[in-house]
Amino acid sequence: MYLKHIRANNFRAFGDGKKAPALDWALRPGLNILVGENDAGKTTIVDAIRQILLTTSYENIRLYEHDFHIHGTERATSLWIEATLCDLSSEQQASVLEWLTHESDGSCSLIIHLSARWIPPQPNKRARVEFSVRAGKEGIGQEIGSTVRELIRATYLRPLRDAEAELRPGRQSRLSQILAAHKNIDGQEVNDFQTANPNDVPKNIVGLMAFSQHHIGEHTVIKSVEQDINQNYLEEFSFESEKLQSRIRITPDLSLTPILEKFELALLPGGDVDPNARCARGLGYNNALFMATELVLLREGDDLALLLIEEPEAHLHPQLQYRVMDLLENHSKTKETDERQVQVVMTTHSPSLVSHTDIENMTLVHKAQTFPLSAGNTKLKKTDYSFLRRFIEATKANLFFARGVMMVEGPAEAILLPTLAEVCDRSLSKHGVSLVNVGHTGLFHYARILQVEGAGPELKIPVVCLTDRDIVPESAKTFVSAPGEGKKRFTSDYNEEELAKFLLDKSNRAQGGSTIVCISDKWTLEYDLAYFGCAKLMYYAIQLGRKAKTKGERLEDADETKAKEAAKESWEELETKGLTEEELANQIFKPLYNKEASKAIVAQYAAELLLSGEFGSGDELFNRLPPYLKKAFIHLTGDKSKPATKTETTAVN
Repeated sequence: MYLKHIRANNFRAFGDGKKAPALDWALRPGLNILVGENDAGKTTIVDAIRQILLTTSYENIRLYEHDFHIHGTERATSLWIEATLCDLSSEQQASVLEWLTHESDGSCSLIIHLSARWIPPQPNKRARVEFSVRAGKEGIGQEIGSTVRELIRATYLRPLRDAEAELRPGRQSRLSQILAAHKNIDGQEVNDFQTANPNDVPKNIVGLMAFSQHHIGEHTVIKSVEQDINQNYLEEFSFESEKLQSRIRITPDLSLTPILEKFELALLPGGDVDPNARCARGLGYNNALFMATELVLLREGDDLALLLIEEPEAHLHPQLQYRVMDLLENHSKTKETDERQVQVVMTTHSPSLVSHTDIENMTLVHKAQTFPLSAGNTKLKKTDYSFLRRFIEATKANLFFARGVMMVEGPAEAILLPTLAEVCDRSLSKHGVSLVNVGHTGLFHYARILQVEGAGPELKIPVVCLTDRDIVPESAKTFVSAPGEGKKRFTSDYNEEELAKFLLDKSNRAQGGSTIVCISDKWTLEYDLAYFGCAKLMYYAIQLGRKAKTKGERLEDADETKAKEAAKESWEELETKGLTEEELANQIFKPLYNKEASKAIVAQYAAELLLSGEFGSGDELFNRLPPYLKKAFIHLTGDKSKPATKTETTAVN
């Protein structure tokens, strides 16, 4: 049995499907990872599941006024949540037979429908929430009984949980619940201790406790203290008709539950510390222990094997995050053995975690809408999924948590563009934009991740794919060698129609939805900056880069000062030659093309020079950028020449 579908109407961030999107999410039987920025609605989805299914920890889950969706100033007065559970075993179907829904394909499912109504305060009456839980679509079936409730409880691990406290002994402790539910617990409640043969060691837990109780009670220290209390003190309080006597015991109750509540689970000390020494371990390892313990319980039994876990990365370093991800993936895979498959629903903000799993396991949550990233739901091709499975890593996975994404093809763009945007007063970080360096061969594999396939709602996260034109200007033939036979490379190799088709085909490989492709207007990033209005900046940066290469490293302060002075003198001389924009751009770019300087080092120097304020800032600098860069920044950060539009609703977790 697994949770196939969760729907909600007017629950927190999710609306009625008209004024604001309702929740309608289809889950996978195994691993389901909810990703997205803060306040997108991830926790709301988890809480909807908790409200409808309840949890194995028996926490008090209630609905309050703030759980009812608010649009503008108008709060809804009713809501509903509906969960569909399918693939019930024969035994499970027999347990809930009268609540089952028969589907058109002949299968049976268990549909749980919670409807609630908010009743505002009235004279002499407090505000309250009335709710009912019934079976069937739209709640048309019978009221759900306790039998069903116990079968479908989910296991929930809260964010920033205190794992050590969860595993301590105590009344209704989580460990005692896990022990009580284990498959080998049957019969352990029988007291098989024989007072006639007190030295025979029992086999059952309750018998072992009685055995311990007996022998500890016979210990000299315990006996002497017990006699001291009874003879020297309690007798003084006693009446002739009623003697007061006491007995020292480990536990007064020899039933199984209170015995299990005495157990605690803790990690053994690390390093050279004696295994029997009591030694505190870190939060991260205790969280890993807690997750492992919960998986033990989920692996057994006939109830719902559903683990809800928020931010499993809490307190874990990246390498341990990978191990936890491996553990969750392993237990959520289809099993060939008798071991049950565990369904996992997790939320995360960790690029490390999501880079260590398949994209097909992820659902992106954006402004209270769910966008599954599995095959058929995005415009990614089969080859894209296999490529991304091999090459996506943490620095690229941050795109799943961004409000906007700029994809670039090299380190130079990744180094220079954030600073360029910042100095132009169009900060990428302030707009929540992730810049992702996908390399020269990866752009078109990554570009379609955030493009929705089909007729569903569009994913309105702006994405820019920044790419070079790959066609060399005719004037650069003086330092660029001719391509091989039959290979087009220079502008003169194309007529107007062919050039337009080449650029259109390049755009269409990635463009769609909120994703646009911005192709350099002339040649490359550095060339276009030099051509359109940042010639001095690029000249200085390339000259500094050339000098750094001759030194084999970045320049020391004194050498850098000398190199800047030399660049200033040669630049002033260059200005007097009356070169056209194209001739000037060629002369500036030529050393970089001939590998006399590293593109990455040049980008670093260009970024530092921009921060000095000597090469322009704000709109003045922005207006000197190449058109394709201006288009990219406007798409990601908005057009400052137009008034901003206010979003009607804000999704909250």
